[in-house]
Formats: sequence, structure tokens, C-alpha cells
Amino acid sequence: MSFEGVTSRRAFLGTVVGGATVALAGCSNDSNNGSTGTPTNTPTPTSSGLEAQLQTVREATADFEDPQAALQNGFQPGGPYVPGMGWHFQNPEWAQEAAQNGFDLEKPPTLTYVETDDGLTLGSVEYAGPAQAVPESPDLFDDADADATESWGTHAAATHVFATPDGEQTNPEDVTFDEWTTPDYWAEFSPPDSDLEAGDTVSLNWGTASGKEGDRTERVADVVTTHPELRALHVWTHMENPEGVFAPVNPRLTSDSG
Repeated sequence: MSFEGVTSRRAFLGTVVGGATVALAGCSNDSNNGSTGTPTNTPTPTSSGLEAQLQTVREATADFEDPQAALQNGFQPGGPYVPGMGWHFQNPEWAQEAAQNGFDLEKPPTLTYVETDDGLTLGSVEYAGPAQAVPESPDLFDDADADATESWGTHAAATHVFATPDGEQTNPEDVTFDEWTTPDYWAEFSPPDSDLEAGDTVSLNWGTASGKEGDRTERVADVVTTHPELRALHVWTHMENPEGVFAPVNPRLTSDSG
């Protein structure tokens, strides 16, 4: 299955709004693919208000439990796979709306997918935007009387590169779903390189989030995106996280390798 709707390198992972790129979060120091058992819904905290909000988010994103459904509804894959988080799929339209109007609980700009025995499935939703434009504590959820507290984190500015090892530039519309989700076709590095573009030849350590370190191989970049420092909140609405519904990393996924 080809991923349709990718028309430019900037539209792929982010949306430029007022000069700031709203883009994929989830940068990590490791990007090996992961697997785990079939996920279960996260037990909701005790606050009735928070429980209702989490259920609203869960129901609003239930149709996207299969990543193929997400692709058909405006989400786009990207990143390397991030242990403890998964693959990040972003909806540029929802990201732009969030940048302009603030976050809508029913439209999380990013979804994360994890490997299970049945293939990729939805693990968490993520609300993310440029750190300079997002308050340190947006206070989206009614967690005052709950056992869980919103845990917003920041992700360093970085460049993400996707490149198949065929020695030539590939049109993103011709890339298959399996290729998009092949860890060794991705690399990430910080600080970012805003001059790097699709079609450039680049030497990186593929399959890592430290792409300029270690063993490097030259490839022609198919997709390049650079994002600023981001502020982000993960919400584990579709998979149990023993660290809590707002924990940024799920320990069930951190030691997995694929």
C-alpha cells in the first residue's frame, strides 16, 4: 500500500504556521523497533472529571487503532521508532488547528503506534507544539483530584531523514507502508541542519536517533524535516502504562528490539 497525500517534505512531518514548524515529537537516544504483547486500555485515574476526559479522547481516536485507518484520515508516519513511545503519526491539519486555536482534546495532533503480536496498534495520543508557543503547563486535563498529573516534556530541535537504500530519491507517494515503518530507513540528529533537503546525499548512522555518530552510510534523502524544540504530552489512552496515563515513556516498550 502506498502512502498518498505526501506532497512536500515540510507537509510530511510538520505544518509551518507563522514561521514555526509544528512537528513530530518523540526524539530519543535510541530508535530500535519494538514489540510487545497485545495492549490493553489504561486504567483511568480516580477523578471522575479526568476519567470522562480520557474516555472522550479514547472514543474520538478509536477509529485509528489500525494505522491504515489513520493514514486514510490525514495522518502521516514519520520519525524513527522511539523505544518507550512507538512510531509517531501526525495529522498536519490538526497540528495547524492546534497552533492557531489551542489544543482540542478530541483532535490530538499525533498518535503513537507500537508493535504487538497482531502488528502495529495505537498506544497513545500526543499533544505537541513548538515550545516557544506552548505554555509550560497547558493544563488540558482535570487532574486536580486525580492520581495522575499532566507531565509535559520538551524535545530538542532535530532533523529527521527518511531514505531507502536504493541510491536514488524516491517520491514519497511511491513509498509503501512497510517501508515507512522500517527502522533502518530513518535517522535523526541534533542539532538540526536546516539546509539539508530531500534529494541531497547524506551520510548517517541509519536506524538511530544519533545519526551523526557511529557507523555512517551514504544515501539519497527521500524526506527531510527539521523541527524546533517541542513541548509535548503523551496520554496512554489505548495501552496500559504502569508509570501512569501521562508518563512520557512506557517501560513495557523500552527494552524491546526488532
